[in-house]
Order: sequence, then C-alpha cells, then structure tokens
Amino acid sequence: MTKKIFLYSVFACCVIGAIFFFVYASIATKKSSAVSETSVTPPAPPFQVKPFVILIVPGHDTNTGGASYKNLYERDLVVDVANDISVIMSKDPDYKIIIARDKQVWTPVLANYFLNDKQAILDFKNQHQIADKIRIASGQEKVIPDAAIHSTADTKTAIELYGINKWADENDVDLVIHLHFNSSQRKNPNLPGSYHGFDMFIPDAQRANYAASRVIAEDIYTQLQKKFEPETLGSTFNSLYEDQSLIALGASNTLTKPAVLIEYAYIYEKMLQASTSRAQALEQMAKQTVVGIMNYAGSTKPIEVN
Repeated sequence: MTKKIFLYSVFACCVIGAIFFFVYASIATKKSSAVSETSVTPPAPPFQVKPFVILIVPGHDTNTGGASYKNLYERDLVVDVANDISVIMSKDPDYKIIIARDKQVWTPVLANYFLNDKQAILDFKNQHQIADKIRIASGQEKVIPDAAIHSTADTKTAIELYGINKWADENDVDLVIHLHFNSSQRKNPNLPGSYHGFDMFIPDAQRANYAASRVIAEDIYTQLQKKFEPETLGSTFNSLYEDQSLIALGASNTLTKPAVLIEYAYIYEKMLQASTSRAQALEQMAKQTVVGIMNYAGSTKPIEVN
C-alpha cells in the first residue's frame, strides 16, 4: 500500500512538472514571437562590408565643352564642387572617393583605361546598343522621349562616357555622380538668361539601375532644396527627370550601378558671379550633396551642415 502511494506520488509530480514546463514554454514562445514582430533589424549599410565607393565625374572634358559665362567655365566649376565633396567625405573611412578628372587631366587609372581599352569600350557600346534595339523592336522596351535636349557625343566623348560605365561596373563602384552646371540660349550671351535653379536626371524606369538611382537622387534633391531652388517649383521632385538616352546614366543598359546627374544651377546666376558668394554656393552644393549621399548609404555618422 505504501509503495503504491509512493509511485502515485512520483507519477503525479511528473505530470505536474510536465504541465508547468509546457505552460512556461508556451509563454516564452509567445514573448519571443511578440519581440520578433515588433523589433526589425535594419539591413547593414554597405560600408559595414567594405568602403562605399563613389565615382564623381566632373562634367565635360578638361579643356573643352560645357557652359560658359564671362570668365566662368562649367568644366572648372564642377571640379571645384567635386573637390569639396571629396574633402568632406574623405575624412570618413567608410567612404572612398574617386574623382574622374581635375582641371588639367583625367585621373591616371581612367586615362589609361580609355587609351588601352579603347576597342573593348567601343565593342561594349555597340553590343549594348544592338541589344537595346532588339528589345525595342520586340516590344520589351519602350522609347521614352528625353526630358531635355542633349548634344550628340563625338567618338572621344563616347569612349570616355561609355568607358566610365564599363569601368565602374568592373571595379565595384557603388555610386556614380556626374556634376554639371546649366545654361540657356539667349540673344546676348553676355547677359544672364531668365532660367534659374537646379535640375537632376536619373535613368528611366526600364533601366537596371533605376530603382537605386531614384532613391539616392531623391535624398540629394531633398538636401539641395534646403538651400537652393529647383528650376521647376511646385510638387515634390518636379525637377527630377528620368532620361533614357544620357550615356552618363547608363544608356542602352551600359551601367548597373546607381547613377545621378546633377545640374546645380545656371552658370549666369548671381550667386556664382562674385568670388566670395561663388565659393560659398559651391561649398553648400557639396555639403548638401554629401548629406544626401550619407542618407542613402545609411551612415551612422551624419555630418553637421549650415
């Protein structure tokens, strides 16, 4: 009798213990589930794996092309902005800045690439253009009218622009930014025109690099708008245009990396005429561009700008 009571007691304890274990486990599981549903870990910024590589391309060539007004030349102003961006971002090891050219020469790595890989670049261009025509003929792609009038690139310029796209994809560049200043036709080129403000261009929605390009462009646009007016006022991003034929943005799918082209202002605008106000304007253009880039890249160390 005593032995049976003992066995029953042991059995009862086991049952009670099992019930307690399953109740506790169920509660713990629900708590864990609730935490996982409300706590979302953000994706790691790109530079947690490697530095975020930015290729800055000052528009036009070293001594030809681009807008001009009196003693101002677009091809020089864009180098000044590129240098200001580089000075700010090079202080942070999370970023690696490559400036495609200065006011005299292309950076050696690109100059050598244009020279030694000239035929490969032309073949690359031709192959992508043929593939693009096939996609259009088959209805897989639509021809979209350009948002602005573009000049036709000569052979040298085409080699440089398509070469930059090819090189950027081959060398793990994370972002390509082309810097420009705008101009307009007017009867007297020595007088300012009526247009003013900044514009931005990104690849059209059919391009492989469209989605990321739009995100970074909107981040930069938002920052620039804090200090400068866009050319077209009104609803959000009115001066942000999708473009299908700009080589700089990856025409004919020649670039998979995000790409943005910025027209910071019209070259005859008042803020660019006096040396002091010009230096201040260029510095602000660089600073706001940097903040936009850092917002896109997910930087945990934002910089202070005035």
